[in-house]
Amino acid sequence: MTASTSGQTARRAGFAVALAAALVQIWLNLAVGIVGSEDNPVNLGFFGVIVTAAACAWVARFRADGMARAMIATAAVQALLALVIATAPSTVRDDPKGAAGVLVLSGVFVVLWLAAAALFHRGARQAGAGTPT
Repeated sequence: MTASTSGQTARRAGFAVALAAALVQIWLNLAVGIVGSEDNPVNLGFFGVIVTAAACAWVARFRADGMARAMIATAAVQALLALVIATAPSTVRDDPKGAAGVLVLSGVFVVLWLAAAALFHRGARQAGAGTPT
């Protein structure tokens, strides 16, 4: 397997992980809600994470090196949103899962976004190794 082929594989895996993270987050948010029930308006913020991922991917022109940075930015937005929501008094009062539930669930998504970033980084590095200088 050449460096460019393995770079393409890593890049495709990065897209698969990012797409899976986005779809699961959307599905989870619509089905039961991440904070409280699916009717809780606080859950709209998690759709903003998906919009962030899409906008950053667009700016990166879907190139592996830029996509790695885009997924890191998305993970940061996910983590900051979770921290803000978890520390809000209404979350502690109204959500049966509480702050810990929001942080744990968002932590899973942060890990997925960072895994996609690592795969994109590997794809960019391996594609760069295959090009003559």
